[in-house]
Amino acid sequence: MGPIRTIPLAPSPDIPDDKCPARRKDWWDGLSDEERQEYLAVAPDLIGNLDGIPSLVRDAANRAYLPVLIDSLEQQSAPEARTKLEGLRAIERILTTPLMYLLGIGDEGTGRAIVSYGNPDTSKTVTTHVPDPGTRLNADFAGETLRLTLTTRAQPPSSASIIWLTTHTDRETPAYAEFLSGLSATNTAGDHSP
Repeated sequence: MGPIRTIPLAPSPDIPDDKCPARRKDWWDGLSDEERQEYLAVAPDLIGNLDGIPSLVRDAANRAYLPVLIDSLEQQSAPEARTKLEGLRAIERILTTPLMYLLGIGDEGTGRAIVSYGNPDTSKTVTTHVPDPGTRLNADFAGETLRLTLTTRAQPPSSASIIWLTTHTDRETPAYAEFLSGLSATNTAGDHSP
């Protein structure tokens, strides 16, 4: 058995967390399968939230990180932590629905979650919905996600619908523009509609 390689838990210069999504995609595409698995195992919270990384990879990373995030919030007693915990548990239940992808997750601020019904990388039409600025990561948000799922089922199979909830929900923020650039970088099939 050869030496075990490790990847630092803190952001490293190797992970392009400050570069454009197209460069992140190029970085990811240039890794070997072994390197990709190592990054997923050691830094799912970073990989799962990088725009420009393929949706299947982000989904796998965020699903791996979700129980860690839930466990962390369970250890906290503040009402805000409890609210986010309820939202994450509801999202966890929603993820059992086929064709659901968890493209982003976090507990910063009032919480963040990016959930898609349909794979945005292979869909000809990708729509995004940005909830009202007052929307928080809570059980009600998860209910909105579920309603989106139910209404999207009536759309063509080559489409994806995304709910993008972050601390900054203004469509003009750099974070949202970066997310849309990430969709363009990883999509192999079609158009993107905000």
